[in-house]
Amino acid sequence: MELLEVFKQEQWDAVEITIGRHNVLAFDIETPREAVKCLVWFSGEGRLFQTSASNSYSEVIAERLLDCFNAIDLSQLQPGKITVADARFQPASEFEVLAIAPPEIALFDHLPEDLRARMHLVVPAYRSEFQDGMSARDFRHQMGRKDGWRVHVYRWNRLEKTAASWE
Repeated sequence: MELLEVFKQEQWDAVEITIGRHNVLAFDIETPREAVKCLVWFSGEGRLFQTSASNSYSEVIAERLLDCFNAIDLSQLQPGKITVADARFQPASEFEVLAIAPPEIALFDHLPEDLRARMHLVVPAYRSEFQDGMSARDFRHQMGRKDGWRVHVYRWNRLEKTAASWE
């Protein structure tokens, strides 16, 4: 069975949509506090990729993200390491890179093991937020920092931090 079909069995409300020239699965997570749009796609070598936007989804940014993702040489992905690749988001956004986090970031524990081990997170980012080759643990640390330098990877409308802030 195709990997996306296996994913759809777990995320039964995911539907196939087209964004620009890209076919992806899309689903929404709605809570009283936020609306999260999630996109999932398959990209050879038995890998799944997901990107999500919380209260900030933009189809223009999603299309740029997918365009830039398709230009990346996926052979550079390393187990347990973050891959940071140049990306051109302008004029849609000021983001400068894509950060691709490996399954070891453990954000998909709700999925069965066979999917969890193949699921990568893809986020638009600024150069200052993540470093190529950083560990999955360091990536999680950036997302959970309490010192004002936290990176809210699911906010596609965030600005680059130049000073500590607690938004």
